[in-house]
Amino acid sequence: MQRLKRGLRRETAGYFLIAPGLLLIAVILIYPLVRGVASSFFSSKQGSLDFDQFVGLKYFAELSRDRIFLTAMRNSILYTVVVVAGMYVLGLATALLLNKQFRGRAAYRSLVLIPWVVPGIAAAMTWKWMYSSQYGVINYVLQSLGLIGKNVDWLGNAHTALGSVMVTAIWKAIPFMAITMLAALQSIDMSLYEAARVDGASSFQCFRYITFTGIKEVSITTVLLQIIWTFNQFDLVYTMTKGGPSNSSQIIPVYTYLTAFNFFKLNKAAAIGVVGLLFVGVFAVWYIIRNNRGERA
Repeated sequence: MQRLKRGLRRETAGYFLIAPGLLLIAVILIYPLVRGVASSFFSSKQGSLDFDQFVGLKYFAELSRDRIFLTAMRNSILYTVVVVAGMYVLGLATALLLNKQFRGRAAYRSLVLIPWVVPGIAAAMTWKWMYSSQYGVINYVLQSLGLIGKNVDWLGNAHTALGSVMVTAIWKAIPFMAITMLAALQSIDMSLYEAARVDGASSFQCFRYITFTGIKEVSITTVLLQIIWTFNQFDLVYTMTKGGPSNSSQIIPVYTYLTAFNFFKLNKAAAIGVVGLLFVGVFAVWYIIRNNRGERA
């Protein structure tokens, strides 16, 4: 009995200690999430957060006919795929270079983090100036190399706006991917490469069967996180283009913001957010499942 009482006291003490944290999570994360999802099923007066009338799937039906929303969804998927693929390929290439032995390697490993630590707004403004059609350095360099004949309005052209923001997003995310991949590369036993060379394996075979196999698990986990973060990215697109011109660079987070705070359609914005949540939720669940399997293993 005494042992049972002690165990109950310890268990009660544990719940008591984590209660403030759970309460904070409920207030900051869970309540806004539940409130936002509920808002998508109700109508309310313009600018009001109060529920007025239950309308069911009305706003979701509107979204299925909303050309801007469909464009934003398509752009968000394209943006996520291109940015994540670009940051992975370039980040892995950077990691492979930084994993080599050369003079000043420690300094380069530190310098490569600079784009990642720069605040998103600062990075967006800097690249916006660089893309400027009047005084941007990108037009100057491309003209100097003879690649373009006249200045290009990179962010003001519907054909180049989204791609231009993608370049900025990839540039900013490469350091995180590079450092993560570098850590995975350094965990690979170097004796495996020596044994493979003795057996006559080529450089490509070493990369395919040793390097890539060794970083596979870390790669999948990191890519899943990057998909979630990239799909939800707001600051770069909003600062550089605000979804324009003519919604050519419109994405779900920006359209949600504009619908809520520019057009004051809070319930419709909640419905857009729910659709985005469902899309990202698939990858979040996948990530959680993989993490749980890793812990059990």
